[in-house]
Amino acid sequence: MDEYRTALRTNIWKLYVLSAVSTFGFAVPIFIPFQQEYGLSLQQAFLLQAAYALVLVVLEIPSGYLADRWGRRNTILTGSFALFLGMLTYAVTSGFWGFLLAESLLALGISFHSGTTEALTYDSLVELGEEKRYLRVNGHQGFLALGSKAVTSLLVGSLATVSLRLPFWADVLLFGIGILTSLFLVEPHRHLLKETKHLTAMWRICRHAFLRNRALQGILLLYTVVAAIDVQIFWFLQPYQTSIALPLVFFGITNAAMCLLGALAYRYVHLFGKHAERMDVLFVISVILILTCFGMSVVSSLWGLAFFILEGMAFGLFDPLSSNIINRITTSDVRATVLSLRSFTARLLFAALSPLLGYVADVYSLSQALLLTGIIGMAALLLTFALAQTQQRKLD
Repeated sequence: MDEYRTALRTNIWKLYVLSAVSTFGFAVPIFIPFQQEYGLSLQQAFLLQAAYALVLVVLEIPSGYLADRWGRRNTILTGSFALFLGMLTYAVTSGFWGFLLAESLLALGISFHSGTTEALTYDSLVELGEEKRYLRVNGHQGFLALGSKAVTSLLVGSLATVSLRLPFWADVLLFGIGILTSLFLVEPHRHLLKETKHLTAMWRICRHAFLRNRALQGILLLYTVVAAIDVQIFWFLQPYQTSIALPLVFFGITNAAMCLLGALAYRYVHLFGKHAERMDVLFVISVILILTCFGMSVVSSLWGLAFFILEGMAFGLFDPLSSNIINRITTSDVRATVLSLRSFTARLLFAALSPLLGYVADVYSLSQALLLTGIIGMAALLLTFALAQTQQRKLD
C-alpha cells in the first residue's frame, strides 16, 4: 500500500510536466499568420477552428466516458500520441485540407486529455486523502501551462523569422515529451461504471447533469458561456494585432505577457479560500470577462491589448474555480464524463458562433465582430443568471 501511495503521489508532478508540454506553446501565436501565408482567408482560418471545435464536440463525451471505463492513464496516453501526430501533420503539410487533418488529430488529442487530466488529478488526491489541495494543485497546473506558453512565446518571433514552420517542429518535440510522461502515469483505484450499454450510460450521465442535478446544471451552463467566449476572444487576438500593425516579431512577446499574467491568476486562485465555491463570485468574474469584449471593440491600438490581458486573467480565475466545484459535486465513476461534458457544451457553442463572427470580421470589421461577441456573451450570461442562483443555494 505504501508503494502504491508513493507511486500515486508521483502523478502530481507528472501531470505538472504534462501541463507544461501540452500547450501548443510555440505554434499558437502564429497559427493564423501561418495559415494565411499558405493562402487561407480569415474566414477559412475560423472555419478550421470551427471544424476543430466540431471534432471536439463529437469526441468530448465519448472520450470522458472512455476515461471512466478504460482508465485515465490509457486515455491520456492515447491523447498524447494524437497531439504528436497532429502537430507533425501541421509541420509537413500545407493548404486547407492538410491543415484540416492536422486540426482533427489535435482535436482528438485534446478531447482525450480534456477532463481526464483533471479527473486523474482529483482521484489521485482523493486516494491520498488530500482532495482539499485540488484547487491549489489545479491552479498550479494552469500556472505551468500558461507559464510554459509565456516562455515559448518569447522564442516564437525568432523562430518564425527563420521559418513559419519552425515553431511547429518545436511543438512536435514538446508533444514527444508528453508521450513519455504519459507512459509513467499511475492509475488510481476508484469506482467504475458497471453498465455495458454505453450509449445508454452516456445519455444517463448527460441527462443527470443537465436535467436532474440543478447544481451541476447551473455550473455547466455558466462554464459553457464563459469558455466559448474565452476561446473566441483568443482567436481574435492575432487578427487584432495585425489590425493595429503590430510587427509579427512582437506577436510572441505580447502572447507571453498575456500568458504570464493569466498564469499568475491560476497560481494564486487558491487565495479565494472559503469564497472559492461561491457561484456569485464566479458570476462576477464572468461579467468582467465579457465586458472586455466591449473594450476591445472600442480601442483599436496597443492599449487595446490590456483588455485581452484582463480577459485572460479573469479566465485564469474562473477555470480552476469552476473545476473545483464540479469535482466536489461529482462522483469518481462519472467524473471524467462530466468534465468532458463541460467542454463539450462550450465547444459546441464556439463552433456555432465562430463562423458567424469570422464572417462579420471579414465583411464588416474586427471591431464589430468583437462588439457582437460581447453582446452575445452578455445576453447568454443574463439567461444563466437564475440557474446560477439556484446553484448557490445548493452549495450553501
